Amino acid sequence: MRRLSAIIAAALLASTAQAAEPASVAELLKDFAAQNTGKRVPATGITQVPAVLAAAGVTRFVVDDWGGAPIPVWLLRPASAKADAPVMFVMHGVGRDADRYVAEWVEIATREGLVIVVPEYTKGGFPGTENYNFGAVFDDAGKLRPRDQWSYSAIDVIFDRVVARANLTARSYVLFGHSAGAQFVHRYVLLGGGKKMARAISANSGSYTWPSGPNRWPFGVAGLPDGLWQPAQAFAAPMLIMQGTADNDPNYPSLPRQPEAMAQGPHRLARGLAFYAAAQDAAKQADVRFGWSCALVPDVGHDNGGMAPYAIRLLRAGPLPTGGECLLQAKIPR
Repeated sequence: MRRLSAIIAAALLASTAQAAEPASVAELLKDFAAQNTGKRVPATGITQVPAVLAAAGVTRFVVDDWGGAPIPVWLLRPASAKADAPVMFVMHGVGRDADRYVAEWVEIATREGLVIVVPEYTKGGFPGTENYNFGAVFDDAGKLRPRDQWSYSAIDVIFDRVVARANLTARSYVLFGHSAGAQFVHRYVLLGGGKKMARAISANSGSYTWPSGPNRWPFGVAGLPDGLWQPAQAFAAPMLIMQGTADNDPNYPSLPRQPEAMAQGPHRLARGLAFYAAAQDAAKQADVRFGWSCALVPDVGHDNGGMAPYAIRLLRAGPLPTGGECLLQAKIPR
């Protein structure tokens, strides 16, 4: 009997050890990397804030007073972020894993005194690419939705709630997106962006909305209802296109493979370069100002965490050169 009790006690101790939370953000990120994102992230959203993220200043609340489904918001306000801290949105990828995205920004946000906002567009509330990457602009029947129901329209509302909740003085935000989040960002800009957006950064997008040619939304602007596509406004926006030079795998599992996406190039790097060149040509043809910039990040692949320090350095640099070639950045030691 004593032996059986000892076995049970040992088993309980082992299960407790296995269930123990990671002791650091770095360990948490390793745990995330070892798991299948699709199985880890429920359709209803991630409700648990890991202890190491809570200790770093992460909280989670829900915004439900806009035109669409409720959106859980992961808010990172490190102790170094004062009332006048800059606010940066980070849009997650196709895995909808907002917890990993916010974790990848903890070190930078703490060092820079930034407030990071990661809206969690859950798979249940925003099913498929149509309702996240493509903005829920059209319904299943192809009918234009009211603008306040677009997924893009939640961003300014979330910003207002964050400012009020965290007692911040910020009047504008930077919108950064990686992968599917980068699809969200550049399409948000093409349809006018938000009134309170100061800058936009689209990093390693898998597909693009072409600003010219015959393709229709979400791969082109042809056929959009009157007033939606306004080249002068879209091309004047302060948007940065970022591409990792190693994000060049044509067989990457999550690379969009719709025919229209494949026509844009064999991999993300090629597609981003082609999109930026096409946008410059379209702005020239429309005879409007071009306010976009482009940066190449050396030796970084499809990696939100790898792109993040370059995004911050480019933001610190102030206004960037617009138009011309994509500029290769000096390497940041990792």
